[in-house]
Amino acid sequence: MNKNKILKKHINQLIFIVIIVITFCCNKEKEVGCTDPRAVNYDANATSIPGSDLAHCIYDSSCLTLIQNVNLNDYVMDSYTIDTAFIYGDFLKVNVSYGGGCEDHIFNLVHELIFCGTPPVHVPLYLTHNSNNDNCEAIMVQDLCFDITELYNLCEDTSQLFISLNDPENNSFIYF
Repeated sequence: MNKNKILKKHINQLIFIVIIVITFCCNKEKEVGCTDPRAVNYDANATSIPGSDLAHCIYDSSCLTLIQNVNLNDYVMDSYTIDTAFIYGDFLKVNVSYGGGCEDHIFNLVHELIFCGTPPVHVPLYLTHNSNNDNCEAIMVQDLCFDITELYNLCEDTSQLFISLNDPENNSFIYF
C-alpha cells in the first residue's frame, strides 16, 4: 500500500473511534439503582451494573426498625468495623465485619432523644453490637438494613435534617 492509502485508512479509523466515544459520552447517564421489581426500592428508570442489585436492592423482610429515644448506656457496644454505609431512600444500608462465628450477633440502629430546635438538626445514629460473648475468631461480614422512615417525622422541617452514623473504630461520624 502506498502512504496515502495507509494515512486515509488511519484517518477513517480515528473518525470511527471519535464517533463511538462521542456517542457513549453524550448519552444521559442513568442513576445506578435497584432493577429488581421484587424489591421495595425498585426503580424502573434505574440502570444496573452486573451484580450491583446485591448492593442497591432492599427487600422488605431484610430491614430492621430504627430504635428511637434511647440511652446508649443501655446497649452493648461490642467491636465491629463499618466497611460501607449509605442511605438509599428511607433505608440505611451498612456492611459490617467483626470477629466471631460461634454465637448470634445482634445489631441495632439507635438514636438518643433529639431536641429539634433551630435548624439544621443533626441526628447522630449509633449501631449497637451485642456479640453474646462470642470468643471465636473468624472474620464475619454482614449486610444490615434499617428502615429510617421515622427520622423524617422527628421535626417539621426535614430539609435541614442531617443524618450521621457513629464509626466507633475511627472515633468519628460518617455523614450522609
